[in-house]
Amino acid sequence: MREPSSAVETTRGPVGESSPVTEPRRPNRSSTRAAAKKAARASKKRAAQRAGSSSRVAARVASKDASKRGPKGGTAPQSLADDPLGAPLTELPKLGAARAKKLADAGIATARDLLLTLPRRVVVYPEVISARDARKSVGEEVRVEGMLESLELVRFGGKRSRLRASLRDASGVVDCTWFNQPWLGKAWKRGETYTAFGVVRETKAGIVIDAPRLAVRLPDAGTVEPQYVSPPGVSDTALRGLCLAAVERWGGLLVESLPPEMLSRLDLPDLPTAVRYAHDPPGAAAFEAARRRIAFEPLLTVQARLARQNAGQITGRARPAPVDAKLDTELRAHFPYPFTGGQDEVIAELRRDLERKIPMRRLLQGDVGTGKTAMAAYAAMAVVESGGQVAFMAPTELLAEQHHYGLRDQLKNAGIECALLTGSTPKDERKWQLERLAKGDLHVLFGTHALFSADVMFPNLDLIVIDEQHRFGVAQRSALADKGRDAHLLLLTATPIPRTLALTLYGDLEVSILREAPPGRGSITTRWIQGQKKRSMAKWVGEQLADGCQVYWVLPRIGESETSTGPGAADRFETLSADARLSIAGVELVHGKVPAEERAFRLDRFRRGDIGLLVATTVIEVGVDVPGATIIVIEDAHRLGLAQLHQLRGRVGRGAGDSWCFLMGDKSAAERFELLEKTRDGFVLAEEDLRKRGMGDLAGLRQSGANREGLIDPERDLDLVLAARDATRADPALAANYARESGPRLVP
Repeated sequence: MREPSSAVETTRGPVGESSPVTEPRRPNRSSTRAAAKKAARASKKRAAQRAGSSSRVAARVASKDASKRGPKGGTAPQSLADDPLGAPLTELPKLGAARAKKLADAGIATARDLLLTLPRRVVVYPEVISARDARKSVGEEVRVEGMLESLELVRFGGKRSRLRASLRDASGVVDCTWFNQPWLGKAWKRGETYTAFGVVRETKAGIVIDAPRLAVRLPDAGTVEPQYVSPPGVSDTALRGLCLAAVERWGGLLVESLPPEMLSRLDLPDLPTAVRYAHDPPGAAAFEAARRRIAFEPLLTVQARLARQNAGQITGRARPAPVDAKLDTELRAHFPYPFTGGQDEVIAELRRDLERKIPMRRLLQGDVGTGKTAMAAYAAMAVVESGGQVAFMAPTELLAEQHHYGLRDQLKNAGIECALLTGSTPKDERKWQLERLAKGDLHVLFGTHALFSADVMFPNLDLIVIDEQHRFGVAQRSALADKGRDAHLLLLTATPIPRTLALTLYGDLEVSILREAPPGRGSITTRWIQGQKKRSMAKWVGEQLADGCQVYWVLPRIGESETSTGPGAADRFETLSADARLSIAGVELVHGKVPAEERAFRLDRFRRGDIGLLVATTVIEVGVDVPGATIIVIEDAHRLGLAQLHQLRGRVGRGAGDSWCFLMGDKSAAERFELLEKTRDGFVLAEEDLRKRGMGDLAGLRQSGANREGLIDPERDLDLVLAARDATRADPALAANYARESGPRLVP
């Protein structure tokens, strides 16, 4: 191992002075407000510069394909004679340029796009039931027929409104409600008979059919009808009509490009049949088979393009960093705890990757608190031992600071020099660190987007570690990788990704998974707090602080906003600080607008136990590791998603003591809260979150919502994902067809 540096390290601090790292300097509080304003101006300037740089990088990547791309979001071949499925949608009758643009903005620009646009589901219309039975069917889809007895429109201000219609039959009355669609009622007349079809829900105003389809006549019972994800400005009915018109006009041109034995093995219909049954299904089973066949198309495209991209990147010029048994023992000695079985497996995978000339491409995903950062530290030490340098990048300054703070002593004891570079690094400090980096005197550089800068030069960049990698684009990762020659790449994510989605989105990466937390950690109990318990929370927290506990109190916003009511973190800080039961333990406030130096000081006070209560926004969602903190209160928790709530919960439970997570939010998030109460398994939560939000388009821009490619339940379609990956690897001709920028050839 490298010789350790002296026991007391003197480095250039954030303000360019020499100071021991063991005790951060307290900033002058009288200048905090001025510093905050200055930092905000500088931050805006840096953000603009970064945006320009990022745009230029993305533009360079996109320009390679620009001449081949069609209208926004869609695809178009260079010649319609070569591929008639590239025909514009305006060839359809009664489809004007305005509606065609709305479709193109949603990724539906050509005949091919429209034919392969899958419904999100099919509806099998049920028999009519009575209004009385409908009120007993909460959570179910029902069909009720009755006279329109009343129609009421209530406006709440702005564009918000509620339309309520009451249908009466011989058994009684059932209400139907629609929000923010006031125009619907203009076509309905009191006293006439209508049929409503929708889901029954229990609301504060009672049991209603929520946003049903209401018409004089609906399709007969047993009718199978597709329902689509409609772009803004295009109704579901209109989109279905366009799809049927596309099948009529272009469906006969389709041919099947996949081998018959592959279709038989996967129990899939041929493509022409699948497209016809997707838009006009004779039954639910026929639609399901059609859905799977059409869902297979984008999976093949994604895997083929990933394979092509991966083949171009791997040149076998990486510098090997072999770790023999002796070095492995030395590296492990720098960690204060033995590795778990899962960590041992990941270490073995890292050692195999690092000893090769082919650069490592590995995604390490794991639940909160499973030790991903320790695995990255092991890889970094191994690479430095072989003479290389390491870039360790995080998406936020806070996370980069926490990584640097948490690993610097460990790296120092191994004789490894490290530093932190962010947008807030003072000019003189930045210049000094970059000089050390260029000379090779700096071995590990932690940082944010600042690492993309042209003046950040690594003479021997052999490993790139990117934490919370999903927050960075492909172009950004490529820009950092360009600073080295075939550098090894280790991507970390604390957001568990279901196996199918990982294989789909990261088919060019090897995937490692950490599930098990280090031994000796206490349990975490999660509770949804309502009513009187919510009002007495501050009192209870005061009692826990008096017993020596440390507490996070988190809110989604810094202050009140125009679009929502309720306090923000700054308001809550004032309230809690004024409570003598809490202030005696010490209260601090952390959010994204606190200057970086002051924020680091406040977090360090909390970490050392000098204060008991930290009020914060979701800026502490990742990277903050305080083993002594055993309670987290999340206020307005209904404003946060399932994954974010799970990440925040991971701030506690990092020590030996048992911990508590309290969720304070309204009933709109009851399902999320109850799921969090039941399980701590981030993979279970991620799969549930994926089912609720949808995958988003696999090769498109959207990040959530039902995907138009039709992969509705990724785990259910695991066989398709694996088949797509294996087929594109085994058959170069098939892979070349699906890797085409204009899409695979589906015509003779």
